[in-house]
Amino acid sequence: STQYSKTFFIVAGEKSADNHGAVLMQAIRTLNPKAQFVGIGGKKMLKVGLKSLEKIERLSIMGFIEVIKHLSFFHKLIKKILEEIKFIQPIQIILIDYPGFNLRLAKKIKDHFNIPITYYISPQLWAWKEGRIEIIRKYIDQMLVIFPFEERWYKERGIKASFVGHPIFDEWSLTSKDNLCSDLKLNCNELIITLYPGSRKQELDRHLPLFIKSAEVLKNKWPNIQFILGLANELKLNNHTVPDWIMIENDNPIKALECADLAFVASGSATLEAAIFNTPMIIVYKMNQLSWYISRLFIKVDYAGMVNIIADEKIMPEYIQEKATVKAITNEAIEIISDRNKREEMKSKLLCIKEKLKGDGASMKAAEKILSLIHSK
Repeated sequence: STQYSKTFFIVAGEKSADNHGAVLMQAIRTLNPKAQFVGIGGKKMLKVGLKSLEKIERLSIMGFIEVIKHLSFFHKLIKKILEEIKFIQPIQIILIDYPGFNLRLAKKIKDHFNIPITYYISPQLWAWKEGRIEIIRKYIDQMLVIFPFEERWYKERGIKASFVGHPIFDEWSLTSKDNLCSDLKLNCNELIITLYPGSRKQELDRHLPLFIKSAEVLKNKWPNIQFILGLANELKLNNHTVPDWIMIENDNPIKALECADLAFVASGSATLEAAIFNTPMIIVYKMNQLSWYISRLFIKVDYAGMVNIIADEKIMPEYIQEKATVKAITNEAIEIISDRNKREEMKSKLLCIKEKLKGDGASMKAAEKILSLIHSK
């Protein structure tokens, strides 16, 4: 009966993967209308018809200590997944990002079943733990990557990976500046600076006070500048006081990033979002001192911001850890604000990044690869 089975088992462990998973499911369905999906995902994937075995919120745990505390949960979840796979006999497993869990899961699946596994959106092994490459070599049938340099990186290590492009371009359509400004009640003719502190509570706590103090310095210098805070939907401001001249956009924070002339952005996928919208940015990141120390031992890349890693040069300024001070950020901002040419040059460099990543319908390309893996088996 399995050859007529149309079910895919798909796992997304966090919010950005939920976005990518949802557009991927739609693309697979476009090519194969009978496709069904069971697995783990969030709101967006549920909306397009995923039957999910667990709430995605329970999986988005960060940091060494937290993960150790939740080990028995993960252990039980893997058992539950294996039982479900045995029951539904899916035609393929699709794992999206989330390497700590997904690579362990891949091994367990292959120990019990002979089902092809596609891994979509590579763990950033090139930056972190190369040891995981052996798991990929042994247990993953197909690797689909979203950054062009990853394809090369795998090839040099004897693993075939296909670059499909970045799905983020399938997820956001651009809005005109006038429409954005009227949506957000901003004046299009005055400068707009967006504060984008990150989507995790730890990030908000470390970055927001720094961003607000920097905004205050700039506001004193140029009273007409408009400030807007793009606040992730699930975050509460709890112990943070935001001055009333900073607008807060909580429904659709990404719009705040799109309309900005300059953004203060916490390093992460937001730097790519800013690139899509052609928004010049100052990249900032602060973490707990111990985690910072540990990560220094492992990290092999020269930059923190994804846009800089892709460009392989510092096209956007970044201030990390102890370098992230009010003085450094405001001096940089003053330079960018005062010099229109500098802003235009930053924008043209972001356009180059966009060109490099634009896999033209990444989700559809990924869907084609996933379906062709079934036929090749």
